Amino acid sequence: MLPPRYDVRTVIGSGSYGSVAEVHDKVEDRLVAIKRVPEMFDDLVDCKRILREVAILSKLNHPNIVRLYDIPVPPSTEFDELCMVMEICDTDMKKLVRTDVQLAALQVVTLLYHTLRGLKYIHSAGIYHRDLKPANCLVDQDCSVKICDFGLSRAVAQPEAKHLGSLPATPPGSDDEEAKKPERPALARNLTKHVVTRWYRAPELILLQENYTEAIDMWSVGCIYAELLGMLEGCEMSQRGPLFPGSSCFPLSPDHAHKTDYKFHTKGGREQLNVIFNLIGTPSEEMVGELLHKDTVTYIKCFKDREGEGMKSRFPWVEQESLDILEKMLKFNPKDRVKVTEALEHSIFAEIREPETETTAPEIITLDFEKEDNLDEELLRKYYMKEIARYHPDLKPDLRPAA
Repeated sequence: MLPPRYDVRTVIGSGSYGSVAEVHDKVEDRLVAIKRVPEMFDDLVDCKRILREVAILSKLNHPNIVRLYDIPVPPSTEFDELCMVMEICDTDMKKLVRTDVQLAALQVVTLLYHTLRGLKYIHSAGIYHRDLKPANCLVDQDCSVKICDFGLSRAVAQPEAKHLGSLPATPPGSDDEEAKKPERPALARNLTKHVVTRWYRAPELILLQENYTEAIDMWSVGCIYAELLGMLEGCEMSQRGPLFPGSSCFPLSPDHAHKTDYKFHTKGGREQLNVIFNLIGTPSEEMVGELLHKDTVTYIKCFKDREGEGMKSRFPWVEQESLDILEKMLKFNPKDRVKVTEALEHSIFAEIREPETETTAPEIITLDFEKEDNLDEELLRKYYMKEIARYHPDLKPDLRPAA
């Protein structure tokens, strides 16, 4: 139950975790968004994802990242729902792209700049977002952007990670049990459905590569930017849409009737990698040789070699400067992909860049609950109450988490 300071106006969205409402905060006299998550302990995997989002947002402070203002105190430690009071924005990029409006080139560049600025801060905090997509980029009328939804994110500086640029061998969003396995499973393995949205998934994630880096987020930003380019003045609504709208993504989300048949999937015109290769071309022998597993190499070699149509062919109305940064974000090899700090220095931002606003986090974020061997419901409740106590230092003793 919400405290009386919050006056609910209208429901503005809903999803698998609950609903989001526009609410007036009478104490601060401002509009906020309240995300309500009911029956949160019914699925402990989802429950941990919500905790991850809360814990990460509590530690991030940047104008291009959505702010978490408050978590109302539950009536007891046996609560079964959570409310998150967050910054509210006018829309998100997914809704924006579907709106029959056009943008000036400077507006599109500003949206990209703000997204990259927020991503720089996130990466400097040791966080990989891992689910960047238009719906997770909130937008205001002044073209400011606020990145949201950190439920699939990972803090990469946990004790089990060897260094900032590596992660345990697990695809984004996999159940935590997968991370405990010492070796990557064969490509044909039926993995969890909880993965970063297919159309924005970097090739190294599709191929289940170990030790992927923050470059996965840069690929996603490239895909988002490509959709924004379809909003430029003079473009038709028919020219908008995802850059890589694959209908399947073997092996993470294959056609299960043929889940072990590599050649069947590589012949599918709408298979995710096929769609990518149609634009950027198939990787060179040298790139394929860098892949970690024999099964992965075998899979890649099943694709028909092609050069790809190229960005200029896909976006003939776009200036070369814009195509240049797009191509740099969408390199197959993550080592060749532009880093966020390099992207911010691109000449396309010359007119709007404010280097003093491209701040970094004061420290690397670690999440204590990620160290737990068995994060059961009791421990989850303890860590939730610990996060709630950040916003309520006067929390009653009977609600405070045990030391």
